[in-house]
Amino acid sequence: MIWPDIKVREVLNINVFHSIFEARRSADYAFEGESHNFWECLYVKSGRLCVSGDERVYNMGAGEIIFHKPLEFHKYNVLDECGADLLIFSFSTDSEAAEYFKNSVFNLTPSQRKIVSDMLSYIHEKCPYCETAEENLYLDYFEKIPTFSQMVRTYIYQLFLSLSDLGKIALASTSRDASLFGKAVNYMNLSVCKQPTVDEIAAFCNISTSTLKRIFLKYAGISVHKYFLLTKLKAANALLLEGLNVSETAEKLGFSSQAYFSAAFKREFHINPSKIRAD
Repeated sequence: MIWPDIKVREVLNINVFHSIFEARRSADYAFEGESHNFWECLYVKSGRLCVSGDERVYNMGAGEIIFHKPLEFHKYNVLDECGADLLIFSFSTDSEAAEYFKNSVFNLTPSQRKIVSDMLSYIHEKCPYCETAEENLYLDYFEKIPTFSQMVRTYIYQLFLSLSDLGKIALASTSRDASLFGKAVNYMNLSVCKQPTVDEIAAFCNISTSTLKRIFLKYAGISVHKYFLLTKLKAANALLLEGLNVSETAEKLGFSSQAYFSAAFKREFHINPSKIRAD
């Protein structure tokens, strides 16, 4: 009998973990927001959250997980008066399969929740765990325990592959404020090469400037001006990867000077724009 050689097709590959921890957040907790050049997942173990990712806003409950893609600005605040228990982990991947998870929130099935539960049981078995602690951090154990990182990654692979086959995608919030936030962010994306004022953005949304500022503080935790700057910088990163140089990128996006653009880019992404190279 001839035995064929069938190569395993790797559709998902996580190269690096940047964080993995459990967090207990109080009823009044509000995460100020951030963006970075790697993926992040937030899984709600218990409680309710309002979570934003770029222009999208979600009201999330227990058993739901959100994927924040690289450079996506994300923020959350707790809605439950009893607080919320969370699992958060971030990672880098060059897999095309990761595209499926962009801009997505999934409501896990019972079998998918069991994968998360089994992973946490394994982690608690190997790492010190305090149920009442504000945070339990696990990344250090990737180096302390030889098999730890691969076991954790295997559980995450199992979850992600299950989601790609059977994932139930949750819908974004349709509240008035959430819809206005999305409308304003979409306008910023369309105007990224221009310099719209806060008043002009508010007028486009047919609301007052004070209402626009309130909505951005609610869903982004930062000012309208700062959010638009981040939008420009994300667009700049894409242009640099396409092959434009720093001077061309700064000019195309309407920055007042190359020096100002370079300083802002380095401040947000911790790398000089001249270091960004197209493949």
